[in-house]
Amino acid sequence: MTERRTPEAREVYWTFGCGLCLIIAMACATFGTFLDLHLVARAQVYCEGDLSSGEKFAGTMWFLSRVVMFPIVSVLSALVAQSFHLLARLPWLAGRLWSGAVLPALAVAGSFAGPVAMVLYDLATVGTPGGCVLPPWPF
Repeated sequence: MTERRTPEAREVYWTFGCGLCLIIAMACATFGTFLDLHLVARAQVYCEGDLSSGEKFAGTMWFLSRVVMFPIVSVLSALVAQSFHLLARLPWLAGRLWSGAVLPALAVAGSFAGPVAMVLYDLATVGTPGGCVLPPWPF
């Protein structure tokens, strides 16, 4: 008969932290993609008005590239954020009280960093052509 051992508290926190970053990556991959496309489309309509058929086709190709790229950026950002969970497993940081609060918060912030940066970059470059200035939020 094999004895079962109960998981330690550190293992439960580790699993929860990895799962939380995975949930954030999936949420950013789905909702972030639609938010990015929506904001860029509204900014383009505000700045350029009605688009010609060629511009619409080019915009469609750009949108399709973002549907592919945004989930990749979300997953890579979550994978990079896992390094903060790895730091928390180091022996000289494992017993510290501050590491249990600060490092998971940094992991969550790191999971959001890539998708947020991509939305801001797309809005600044593609959404505002020709130096167009957008009105205050929401436009």
